[in-house]
Amino acid sequence: MSARGLGKGLGALISIFEDEDTAPVRELHKVGVKSEPKATTPLASAEVKKIVEAGLVIQELQIDQIDNNINQPRKDFDPEQLQELADSIKANGIFQPILVTQAGKRFMIVAGERRWRAAKLAGLGTVPAVVKNYNARQISEIAIIENLQREDLNAIDLAQGIKRLMDEFFLTQEKVAVALGKNRSSIANLLRLLNLPQAVQQMIRSGTLSAGHAKVLAVITSSDKCLSLARRCVDEGLSVRQLEDLLKTGDTQKGSLSFGRSSPQARSLELKQLERDLTQSLGTKITIQGDTQRGRILVEYFSDDDLARIATRLKK
Repeated sequence: MSARGLGKGLGALISIFEDEDTAPVRELHKVGVKSEPKATTPLASAEVKKIVEAGLVIQELQIDQIDNNINQPRKDFDPEQLQELADSIKANGIFQPILVTQAGKRFMIVAGERRWRAAKLAGLGTVPAVVKNYNARQISEIAIIENLQREDLNAIDLAQGIKRLMDEFFLTQEKVAVALGKNRSSIANLLRLLNLPQAVQQMIRSGTLSAGHAKVLAVITSSDKCLSLARRCVDEGLSVRQLEDLLKTGDTQKGSLSFGRSSPQARSLELKQLERDLTQSLGTKITIQGDTQRGRILVEYFSDDDLARIATRLKK
């Protein structure tokens, strides 16, 4: 796992409320630092400078004096990814401090619960943390923003999170853009995806359609036409460029474009035989789209058990 600096995210989380009335920062001494095991904290000097300029300090806080935020929007943490992060922390240390607020004699996580969990899993006694006082509204807002910075978040969930942030906390697109390290036009384009038919949104959530396809489909005002084209993209394996060409030419009839260099009818006997062999081997319908140079293989499943069975076969 590659090491990361703080990036725009934490800096924005720390500074996004600087223009509001917040309680002063409490400068804390190290709390019960344990010596074994302990990871180094090779924080990037530029990011440390940002934190210092904000009047804050990075400190080593004892892990067992930190509590998670029960209102954290993210409830599920993938065990495998958590273990990977824990292994990275053991080897390289923590590259990004967590953000906490003081709650009595203890601390509550505002941002960075995944790193805190991984540090505990790695057996660390302390974690680097930035301590700042926030009110309940700000804590909730920052927790949502951090959740939206996840790399594994699909475009629809990201758009819904942004809309929730704007609706509940009256944030502008500009302020959300700063917090997420994006430009305002990107935020506007994401919000447009929420106008897509629900069936199309579900295709994007499941990964059947890409965010690139979604952006092109978002310009279509007819729900029926949008859904029809989305299904066609899936059935024929159309690329984003091919979808754009369809809209430019106005030729949206099924079969007017093919994937790759050859049409399905012109596929080689070799590909057809391979399709039959894979269908028999995996015990489900397999469709090969494209040619021998470029294309995709579609694997169909019809239940949770069927998906688990096919996944097991593919892993082997």
